[in-house]
Amino acid sequence: MQGNIALRLRIVLFASSLGIFALAAVAAPQAIKTIETKGVAKKCLPCHGDYDKLAEKTSGYKTPSGETATPHQYVPHAEKTEIPDCTECHEAHPIPLEDKSKAVIPKQIDWCYGTCHHAGNLQACQGCH
Repeated sequence: MQGNIALRLRIVLFASSLGIFALAAVAAPQAIKTIETKGVAKKCLPCHGDYDKLAEKTSGYKTPSGETATPHQYVPHAEKTEIPDCTECHEAHPIPLEDKSKAVIPKQIDWCYGTCHHAGNLQACQGCH
């Protein structure tokens, strides 16, 4: 009788551990968000580099409103999990890039203004709302 209970307990524990591993295997890809796997950035970042370094390189960008800020921001900014598609602000160039005169041409930051910063500046939401 006790051997039967011990065997059942081992089966339950084994099945539970399999369930935990299966759940982790299914949930892990969704729980870990990486910018390398998002939209157009998947094609752009391998050549243009790490997004944080790109943001640092463009930290002196002058906006149409006269502010100095990097246009390369995570959205939402504080979460650092997602970036806008590069083509929201840039014209893509052919791959491979054979003619550097056809390199990525930056547009204005209209996407930022149209999406969140509707006052036409880069002030935090709390400044208006």
